[in-house]
Amino acid sequence: MTAALLVLAAMVLLWLVAHWMPVPKARQQALALMEQRPHFEGANAFDAVWLLDFDDVPDSARAALIAEDGRRIAAAARTPLGDAAADGGLEQVPRAALGRYPEVADMDVICSWGGGECLPQVRAAPDALAQSLQSQQALLARIAALSRYDHYQSPFVADARAPLPRWTLLQRSAAAHALAHVQGHSDAALAGICNDTRTGRMLMSRSDGLVPAMLGAGMVRGNVRLLAEVLAELPLDQPLPPACNGVFSRPAAAELSMCTAMRGEFQLVSSANLDQEHPLAFLVWDGRKFRAATAERLQGACLPAAAHALETDQPVRWPAPSPQSLWRLECAANAIGCILGDIAGPAYVGYTTRLQDAGASLRAAEALLWLRGYQQGPSAEALQAMPADLRGQARPLQLDAQGQRLKVALYGRPDRDEWLSLPLPASRLPD
Repeated sequence: MTAALLVLAAMVLLWLVAHWMPVPKARQQALALMEQRPHFEGANAFDAVWLLDFDDVPDSARAALIAEDGRRIAAAARTPLGDAAADGGLEQVPRAALGRYPEVADMDVICSWGGGECLPQVRAAPDALAQSLQSQQALLARIAALSRYDHYQSPFVADARAPLPRWTLLQRSAAAHALAHVQGHSDAALAGICNDTRTGRMLMSRSDGLVPAMLGAGMVRGNVRLLAEVLAELPLDQPLPPACNGVFSRPAAAELSMCTAMRGEFQLVSSANLDQEHPLAFLVWDGRKFRAATAERLQGACLPAAAHALETDQPVRWPAPSPQSLWRLECAANAIGCILGDIAGPAYVGYTTRLQDAGASLRAAEALLWLRGYQQGPSAEALQAMPADLRGQARPLQLDAQGQRLKVALYGRPDRDEWLSLPLPASRLPD
């Protein structure tokens, strides 16, 4: 009996020590850094993106639908994780527009941002593609309209049960632009490519979440590749439409920062809500300490080292968090927080350089446009005559062995050797 009491007393003492341990200063600083919210200026694309996959939604109904979705997501966020798990897991909140408005018709993805060259795919079956695109016209108009917005910021409470917009629908416009070029409407094709690139730049640089930033980077890279394909088949003196003005220019280092996106990811990852009314919840859960530990894990993109790497175009990487032992003293009074912290701390190695690679793509596109205007045409001599800051130092632009393609190294994943390779302007014109 005495031994049992001594063990119990030791456990209580251990819990008390762990409970009253202050949050380490480094974690307090990380929490203050990651809790900063973005303040964007201009028009917010959220409403347009959120309802992108529904046809025939009148403008007068948009605000009410989104407000209803916001109330549903907020209600789900107030549901403790324990109750949600008991009800069968973290199911997504149903969207208010479902069943009220028709969803966009299905369509096979042609010309995906990360796939092979687009124009050969379109030329293989242009009539079939044209027929498929007939049901997509309203969607394509909504995608084109996104280029008029200035930023993307969600008004909803951050919660893992909130549904995501159907971001992949944005890829469908690439096939429409390629088909326009194949059918002889190259100006319309170029205008569409430039509008989509403008949207991609907005999403990757001025959005409040990791998913839209990554989708924006993919959208930029995919449209740069399609631009190069189209320009390779056009004369050097064919002007670009006004929609392309200022689109293909090297982004400033700050535009390639993942800091704002990772702050949004932090809000999502740290939104766990344990049932505070459970009589024993306080024994195993400390929400502030959980958020502080999560902030320390995710702050890499917001630290000075990341900003310096962007300025010098060196790959931005921060260490992947490794699972820590539950026998740490802090876990004696925050066991659930320690467990969730290890689950909610994935490796972001695959994401840390995607915005940088999108920036390299834009620099390559600017170089293609510069080469179009060079008096002697695109060539090795033209590349040497190119301004040094456009050619690049950390990742200099190169020509392939045949002198027909412009290449730039991609950082991608640390274990891969990747390149973006683009055909030179007018290189595919018939002799």
